[in-house]
Amino acid sequence: MATPAQAQALLDFTYGARLLEKFMQPGTSSQAAHALAEPANRVAYHVRKLTDSGLLRVAGHQGKRVLYQTVAETFHVPRALVRLDEPLTLIEPVMQEITNAYAHAILAWQARQDPQAPNEGGTDLTVRLGTHHPADGSAAPEGPYPPAMRLRAVRLTPEQYQRAQAALDRILTELDTGDDAADAKQATFVLMTFPGHLHQH
Repeated sequence: MATPAQAQALLDFTYGARLLEKFMQPGTSSQAAHALAEPANRVAYHVRKLTDSGLLRVAGHQGKRVLYQTVAETFHVPRALVRLDEPLTLIEPVMQEITNAYAHAILAWQARQDPQAPNEGGTDLTVRLGTHHPADGSAAPEGPYPPAMRLRAVRLTPEQYQRAQAALDRILTELDTGDDAADAKQATFVLMTFPGHLHQH
């Protein structure tokens, strides 16, 4: 990896390495879009960017469709191309996108819960304390697809930490069945784990 443009393309949290992984074997941009559950035109745009930056190559054709494949399985990014002293430059764009999407989901959910709220379109945020918890300890959801955030610090051994990550991955993999039921709706889960406490620096 030799240029800032290549480093930026690779380290894009949404359409960098995550998208390149879909081309470990030759595939089309539409196949990658289906695998990522992303709009085909958006994925095609980023496939072109990765190709122009030299991270993807044309590997043949499938009828009229172009097959792409990643140029390598491992990329080494020189420290000079990554501002490692400013980690937010890597994570902030995707975190901002997640935050915006989550905030809109909360406002939309509250508007559905209380459409007659005396405010501008039901966009005030209501915070209720003492939410009822069933006997099994799980939070009681209110209405379909309530947005939820879980933040908890726990003490784990290295082995427990790895098992927890693997278990969470398995749950999401098992759920991702492509259910075509009439009431099925796409949902986003963001799972972040890291050693230490949120307020430790």
